[in-house]
Amino acid sequence: MIVVRAYIYAGQPVKDVILMSTLALDDENEIAVPIDSAEVILSRGSEQFTLVPDYAYDTTETDTTFGITYYYPGDDLIVAKGDTFKLQVNYMEQQLTAEAVVPAKPDSFSSTVDTLWVPNFNRNIEYIRWIFADSNIVRLNWDNPEDQYHYLLMDNVETDPERLEGNLPPRWRRFISQPFADSTYTMLASAITHFGRHDIVLFHVQTDYVLLYQSSGQDSRDLNEPYSNINGGLGMFTAFNSDTTSLVLAKAK
Repeated sequence: MIVVRAYIYAGQPVKDVILMSTLALDDENEIAVPIDSAEVILSRGSEQFTLVPDYAYDTTETDTTFGITYYYPGDDLIVAKGDTFKLQVNYMEQQLTAEAVVPAKPDSFSSTVDTLWVPNFNRNIEYIRWIFADSNIVRLNWDNPEDQYHYLLMDNVETDPERLEGNLPPRWRRFISQPFADSTYTMLASAITHFGRHDIVLFHVQTDYVLLYQSSGQDSRDLNEPYSNINGGLGMFTAFNSDTTSLVLAKAK
């Protein structure tokens, strides 16, 4: 059985299509083997785009450890709002299909704070007071009258950013929320752990992705498989649209 993780993003190149084989119950391997010899076709109406494997996939920017992905090498594929894409995977005797619609871009995404100024902290209590000061609470807002699902990603984009406090517990430079249906998100300054510019990206997601996320966190005693929208296989093919704002963490002068 083939497992698919295929994500496409409005306005971005197609480069996040991962195929892997499932492990048999008696298989001693702990990690599924990626598949690099499948025929992978993405279609939009009468247009067809053949994807090819990339063996130098940068996994540091993703939530996967697989170093092989399929991507589209041309420059004539523009993923746009409202597009309906069909995915077809042919491998040995297996054929997998799936469909995804590109959602709309989040509407009126904004932040109440664009710069957080960090003073010198002589005591831990000063750091705590700084975190909870109203002027340092980041409130993200957008229009969402139909309560559609979104998730947030915050990523420090500096090459080698300095950590805010060397004696604080180490944390990731990247923050990813779970999908939620709301029009606001409040973020404390403690979530921002490195100096420099951070991109805060709001992703509009489809219901399929939400169902996958919810089922992936099920109790280990639940024998149901995670949600899948792949015909003839397992996994997820879905599309995202997004908007971005920025936040800078800087030392007070």
